[in-house]
Amino acid sequence: MKKLQIVSLVVLVITTIISVDLLINFLGNLIPEMNDGLGIYSVLLPAKLFFGDSLWSLESFYNTFLTSSLITLAIFIENVVLAIIDISKK
Repeated sequence: MKKLQIVSLVVLVITTIISVDLLINFLGNLIPEMNDGLGIYSVLLPAKLFFGDSLWSLESFYNTFLTSSLITLAIFIENVVLAIIDISKK
């Protein structure tokens, strides 16, 4: 059970980092006139990993961030459930 909790916590940290990076990218592209068009603003991870060379649009930035946030939320809930189960066994 402890190994599962550790692995789940590591996955939570990784998905949180990805979600924050995608949020930075989305927020950086909210005003394309100010930035002379859409660009890549990823700080932590290479954005070409997510978008490639041709899928750059504000909608794709938002949808990718939303999907990543929902995955992070699901993993967070899993961590809470695992913690509750661990506490109830003690």
